[in-house]
Amino acid sequence: MNEKKSFIIHLDAYTHILTLPPEQRGELFTALFHYAINAARKGPPEVITFAAQCTAMKPETRMAFYFMADTIARDTEKWQTKKANYQAAAARRSAERTVPSTAAPMPFRGQGVNVYPDEEELTDL
Repeated sequence: MNEKKSFIIHLDAYTHILTLPPEQRGELFTALFHYAINAARKGPPEVITFAAQCTAMKPETRMAFYFMADTIARDTEKWQTKKANYQAAAARRSAERTVPSTAAPMPFRGQGVNVYPDEEELTDL
């Protein structure tokens, strides 16, 4: 899990996006892809500031971008937290493997091998 390779578009956005003309849907999705790529690389940028850079978007498209980009930002932050937790757990496991054990080794408990003395061995005592 090194690089974020996707973002989610929720189905409940469909009815809102459908009201936009096709060329504005294209502007919206282009902006969302750019936003998600930036969010994955550097952390989620501020939505309103990022949208201001998208000069071809009309006000209604910009509004759709705001709520969809907010979802991408939340999802990316969750992903980054999960990634950091996985990396920390992997580092802990690695550190545990490299520390020599000071505990005495457990005696052999006999897996398919009889480790108990038989009668012959006991009579020799």
